[in-house]
Amino acid sequence: MMMQTAGAWTRSSPESVQAWQSLSHACFEQKQFVDAIAAFDVVISLDPENYRHRVSAARIATAAEQYDSARAHLAVATKISPESSDVLLASCRLNYLTGELEQAEEDCRKALKINPNLAPAYITLGQLRQGKLSTDEIGDLRRLLAVPRLHPEYKASLFFTLGDALDATRDVAGAFTAWQEANRVNLHISRQEGIRYNRARQEEETEIIRALFPDVKGNELAASPSKNCDKVQPIFVLGMPRSGTTLIESILASHSNVSGAGELPALPEIHDELIALARRIGAREAREVLSCKIDHWRERYLAALPDSGNGGWVVDKQPLNFRSIGLIRMLFPESPIIATQRDVLEVGLSIYRHDFSKNWPCAHRLEDIGHYMGVHHRIMQHWTQCNVSNFLVVEHKKMITNPKKEISRLLDYSGLAEELACFEPHKTKRSISTFSAVQVRQPVSSAFSGRAQPYISYLEPLVTALQAAGIDMAPGHELETQRSERL
Repeated sequence: MMMQTAGAWTRSSPESVQAWQSLSHACFEQKQFVDAIAAFDVVISLDPENYRHRVSAARIATAAEQYDSARAHLAVATKISPESSDVLLASCRLNYLTGELEQAEEDCRKALKINPNLAPAYITLGQLRQGKLSTDEIGDLRRLLAVPRLHPEYKASLFFTLGDALDATRDVAGAFTAWQEANRVNLHISRQEGIRYNRARQEEETEIIRALFPDVKGNELAASPSKNCDKVQPIFVLGMPRSGTTLIESILASHSNVSGAGELPALPEIHDELIALARRIGAREAREVLSCKIDHWRERYLAALPDSGNGGWVVDKQPLNFRSIGLIRMLFPESPIIATQRDVLEVGLSIYRHDFSKNWPCAHRLEDIGHYMGVHHRIMQHWTQCNVSNFLVVEHKKMITNPKKEISRLLDYSGLAEELACFEPHKTKRSISTFSAVQVRQPVSSAFSGRAQPYISYLEPLVTALQAAGIDMAPGHELETQRSERL
């Protein structure tokens, strides 16, 4: 509706800057980045000397991963307004995503020098510094949090940043209190927007998945060979958030025949269509429809894949795809699937201490995180029990304690020749937009392990939920590691 209204506005008032801004925003919200950029190009043509338009255009281009275009817009904006904190902040964000971390921090500090009340700059600085902020900077966070009528989203993000900063000083109580406040704000925002974590619906979906895919051994519903066989093919990296998916993607994407695409939305959209169909007509009937849609869904997914430029593999590291392993095996029987596994308490706390999007409504309460981890556990057990072939479980602990062996095993499973770059993924220049963007640009190590131990006394709701789900608290026991020969 918003896009239709904005489109009508541009047709009736083609010289209106606001109309084209509205259309660009509507396209952006629908992730139609090409159309969003095209609409904003009109904005710039109508008002070329407004540096704020260039900043907005750069932000859209950054979201669309058109980084050269973003830099060009920022170069013009800098000439128009060299002392703008907005320009510096946009430049910081761009350099953060593309791995120019020193430049990103320099941009961030310059922006704060110009505008000491720029909340997003403190948030980004905390991410770049991995929480290691000075006493004065921690004081600035507290000062901003005391500002009346602070935007709730900024308030939540600043509390997360404060929590990380206090964690870095080993102030366990202070850090957990800050994360708790951040999640209370996010929970309030979500509920105001009608978004709630629905346990019953998650349980229902688990049963639907079991009914849709009772036993996929033999892939009797496997898709036909693709008409797009000359295009790139997917490698799926999946699991709970914060379980090491970004690290695995970075290792694979360092290979000369692989590119990383981040968390792609195509398969979750197909999965949700299938689940909605099963809810409407029943799982048995939906399975019959599935047999007719397999080829169409495969082509739809492939058509949405970004062009890697090398004609090889592309990594889709969407965590939610753990729900869809049976569907993946039918759509892509030839594709590697890598499931990540990490100590459940480490995963649970890491989710709680990060500012998750509205797509993860479970993230704001420890008991809900534990419940969703139980859903993940049961679904992954189902894939193991119903004989899904050809998926590899990678344990995060083994990866960081013996990376050479585990990386060799990962490459061998994926059918990729060993290349030095895969053993040094932190040196690979590529954009990364997840919470691990700074961490994975450092050598693989155990430096980030054991974060949950000091907080055990605060994690009782998480532990109780995990125990109720029958999950072993000992690390490395959530799944049986399995590996099958490639089909």
